[in-house]
Amino acid sequence: MGIQKLVLDTIEDDDYELIAIHCSLASYRLAFLLNKNLNLNLFRKKDDINFEYNDLVASFPSYQYHDHFQYNTYSLFGNKFKTKIEPKISVPEGLFTATDDTYVTKYLIPELKNVDYFLKVETETSLFSSKSLLTNIHTVSQVVTAYTVEYKELKSKNNLIFE
Repeated sequence: MGIQKLVLDTIEDDDYELIAIHCSLASYRLAFLLNKNLNLNLFRKKDDINFEYNDLVASFPSYQYHDHFQYNTYSLFGNKFKTKIEPKISVPEGLFTATDDTYVTKYLIPELKNVDYFLKVETETSLFSSKSLLTNIHTVSQVVTAYTVEYKELKSKNNLIFE
């Protein structure tokens, strides 16, 4: 019996556009403004993007819209998760005891810590233009800046696969 060899050269990575958005708004507010200015219909998904760290589960908000006419899927998700850590040792509270709250911040894409949100656009046609989308995102006055990211060069690009 002969030896069979499978060649996986034809499998390619998913092709999508990744847009980084710097904005201090809450995720639901940004989704509303993008819906209004880009004629999208982003909706909050039932399940957020969850990542487990040592003793912490980080939950990143996720919104999605399937454009059946243009064959595009838009996914908006947060990059930062900030939570308060409870102290492991209880300090006796007195009259002048100051308790410092300790917060920890986790990132979906740690290489881009300054980015607040990402907009991932998966398209099945070659008619999609990220330049026009970026121009429309810049019209939102609360967005500081937005730009495309080369996701193939990111070390943590596997964090962008959540389905």
